[in-house]
Amino acid sequence: MFKKTRIRLVLLNVIVFVILLNGLGCALYFSMQYRLYSQVDEELERAEKRLTQIPLVLFKFERKRLPDVDRRIGMLLWDDRGGLISHMYGEIIEREELLPLHPVKRTDAIENVTVAGQVYRVYTVYTDKRVVEQGRIRKVSAIQFIYNLEPEMNMLSTLLYVLGVGGLASIVIAIFAGLFLAKRALIPIQLSWEKQQQFIADASHELRTPLSVILLNLERLFRSPGRTIEEESEHILVSMQETKRLNKLVADLLTLARSDSNELQLLKKTVNLGELIENSIQTFRQLAAVKGIRIETQIQHPLELSGDQERLQQLLVILLDNALKYTDEQGTITVSCRREGNAIALSVKDTGVGISPQDVPYIFDRFFRADKMRSRQQEGTGLGLSIAKWIVDAHGGKIRAESEEGEGTRIYVQLPLKSS
Repeated sequence: MFKKTRIRLVLLNVIVFVILLNGLGCALYFSMQYRLYSQVDEELERAEKRLTQIPLVLFKFERKRLPDVDRRIGMLLWDDRGGLISHMYGEIIEREELLPLHPVKRTDAIENVTVAGQVYRVYTVYTDKRVVEQGRIRKVSAIQFIYNLEPEMNMLSTLLYVLGVGGLASIVIAIFAGLFLAKRALIPIQLSWEKQQQFIADASHELRTPLSVILLNLERLFRSPGRTIEEESEHILVSMQETKRLNKLVADLLTLARSDSNELQLLKKTVNLGELIENSIQTFRQLAAVKGIRIETQIQHPLELSGDQERLQQLLVILLDNALKYTDEQGTITVSCRREGNAIALSVKDTGVGISPQDVPYIFDRFFRADKMRSRQQEGTGLGLSIAKWIVDAHGGKIRAESEEGEGTRIYVQLPLKSS
């Protein structure tokens, strides 16, 4: 799948690159051609203006060059009968090769004419003046100014060659660069795809277990229709527990799915985080007392920030529930919260079983549970810390974990006073 996508990206990039390169090359070539031709046309028009300043009523041609006129410009004079009167200046062209330049075949516009394999820029001016040639007066019907474009054509040919070779080399480079960049660009997409597939597999596994238990108990009840509710109370209780677990799992999955699609919006207002922490701890004190766990607090007052009170309370419940769940009897949970600059630092530390160093970077991943054998004995889905991380990120904060096996775990949260 990703290989085909990579090839498509490379082809698309190469096509776009070729179109842009060819477009720029054509623009450069034709702009250069236009500029060269414009310079030649200006020289031809300057020669024509200089000639018109000289009276030709009784003009005897001499081999004296017109002032301020390019030496490569030649001049042809044609009589009213279509015969060549004189060829002056410029390079010598044989008379038999002048047929393509004949005024009958030309217009008064400046144009290109090919003569004996050479391209000339030709400017034809029609007139009715007379000149003296070889002792006799002849009527001039047309004057042509010609310019050999060989240097300009060589320059354009060289430019075209450079653009062609450079274009081919650029295409080869674009292919290899496209393969490299496409591979780099697809890395996050591939990682997201793999995470999604893993998420679906883990979710399916987590959903399958409670559903199987519920189905098994319902089949047991169906096979024993004569038994009373009291006799089947144990199986009914298990089904209820699995149903609650399933309901919580679905709620957590829905929360994460909505967070991924940015459908969940925070309802921000001023929240007294100190009071919110104390209220949440009060809820867990009775559960902690049953296990003989002490909850100690170090809370600075007042602590107010801009945030979603419901989501912040959910964050506290997740952190306290995890700490209580993985702390052994006679253990201690320490909750501290204080202001640090423009942020509030919250810490939940327990003296529980801890997490191995290699597992710490992954505890915020979905469905990840460090001690899988132990986790099976505890109720949970492995989504709590993932939701906690989303809540902290949504408030513009940071969350991290510090833990050592047998020494306990510390979750550190930093929340800005004014989240964006």
